Amino acid sequence: MAYFDIDTACREGFGDRKLVAMIQQRISSLDEDLDQGEQEFLVSYAYQDLRYYLLYKFGLFNLDNNDASYELCKRIIRNEDSVVRLVDEWFNWWVIKWRQRVRLVFNESEQKGNETGESQSIEDLIKKIPKRLLDKLRRETMIELMRQNEVCSLDIVSDFIVRSALNDLINEYSKDGALRVLVTDMTEVRMRILRKIMEISSTNKPLVILKVKINSPQPYQGMS
Repeated sequence: MAYFDIDTACREGFGDRKLVAMIQQRISSLDEDLDQGEQEFLVSYAYQDLRYYLLYKFGLFNLDNNDASYELCKRIIRNEDSVVRLVDEWFNWWVIKWRQRVRLVFNESEQKGNETGESQSIEDLIKKIPKRLLDKLRRETMIELMRQNEVCSLDIVSDFIVRSALNDLINEYSKDGALRVLVTDMTEVRMRILRKIMEISSTNKPLVILKVKINSPQPYQGMS
């Protein structure tokens, strides 16, 4: 009987490869005319969203990256049937949200017409926010997005929501005032973020712009 070393398998990336294979299987089963390059892009794009979803479902979201990956890998190995059910649940929503939230553009003028410039005030404020606090806000935003079945483009959408909430604080309190609110009244910040998530959940509008370049393997990502 062959001996399977879980620790070694997880350190060597077994969990990641298994997740990629699960996504590939589901992408290839879509009733759409996708060439190999398009399928590979979708798999790459979806991977981090699936990883976040599983970490959330298994209560691993607050672990550091290496520990989270290791614990997730162990669950994939020891309870694959449960993981497969979660992947199916996630993928059904992910496809819906991909079609709903992601817009493809094919030329510079179209993309530029939909860009919104990041406020320098937001950038200045972000530099003053402790990294641990900012990371916590983004994690909390991702978790609430997933609770609302907003499971596509989590990195981009959560960053957009946090920045939008910070911009509102700057407009209301000034840059220094916004920083004081972040330090002294996180409840207000969280409520602003929650309201923005609820606004998003109540609409079908695209949130992410992907600029498509012919023969380019890495499309540009921007926010609308």
